[in-house]
Amino acid sequence: MKVKLDEVAELAGVGLATVDRVLNERGGVTPATARKVIEAARRLGWARPLPSLYRTGLRFEVLFGRREIPFFARLNDAFERLLPTIDRSVTVQRSFVDDTRPDRVAEAIRRTRANAIIVYGPEQEQILDAIASATASGIPVVTMVSDLPTTPRLAYVGINHHGAGRAAAFFAARMAGRPGPLIVQCNSFQYRAQSERVSGFRDGLADYAPGASIAALVEGQDNAALTRDLLVEALRKAPEAVGVYNAGTVDRAMEQALAAVPSAAGRTVIGHDLTADTVRMLRDGTMTLAIDQNPDLQARQALDILLARFGLSERAGDTGPVPFTLHVRDNI
Repeated sequence: MKVKLDEVAELAGVGLATVDRVLNERGGVTPATARKVIEAARRLGWARPLPSLYRTGLRFEVLFGRREIPFFARLNDAFERLLPTIDRSVTVQRSFVDDTRPDRVAEAIRRTRANAIIVYGPEQEQILDAIASATASGIPVVTMVSDLPTTPRLAYVGINHHGAGRAAAFFAARMAGRPGPLIVQCNSFQYRAQSERVSGFRDGLADYAPGASIAALVEGQDNAALTRDLLVEALRKAPEAVGVYNAGTVDRAMEQALAAVPSAAGRTVIGHDLTADTVRMLRDGTMTLAIDQNPDLQARQALDILLARFGLSERAGDTGPVPFTLHVRDNI
């Protein structure tokens, strides 16, 4: 159905004459108003090319989690590699934000001057409200790595975490060598990615190892010392456990806990992401399998979605899950 100018005017909150000047590039309209008009037209499905005023000087802001998390260093590098491949009129600003402080993530979203945001963060009210405010003001938001589906975000870019958890359960059941309980650890259930991984692992165990159980569920709250101590306690209390699934917490803390409990040697250990720590543990046999999130594909998909959103790419941008990959000692 053809979009009418009065529909655009109503959604943008401006007059018909303003819409006509913007969409027909007649000038006399401030950039801020022009952005409102063209954003409204795009939401309604306006089929014509965007005016050049709006297509130049775009800025996308990427809000990663903490700099010290190895995965975000890899994700930052992935965006860096892609910059030469996108339109020169687009600037991609990247920032590391302490995601354990929802107020800081929310503040970074609210103070942005970018035309679009790619963001990672826990499912906290302050962050959800900030995304809603940004979207209401015409700034599209893409959530990355861990989804925030209760917000009006444009898209989610990341793997199917529930599926990754099921895959972990499948290999844990096959690799353990004998039936028995398993220990699961994560950082925090405030991150949907981790809660979905644990949920997928439970579902997978029910299908692939009906007799298996979870002996302990360790939630380390992103505290390395706490994670190590809780996991040591869980390993000692469940000497019969045949494996450990790390759904997302400090890898080095897990490594230290396994080393502190001699009886834990030889157990199946499944974790996430290829980092210096997980690669080392795969090579020395501490870890059995790593499920990687493919940061290069995530960065490419996020940019494709936004470039298409602003009319700078004919590719619509894939909005399906990014495929995860499985890694053992022999293919790293």
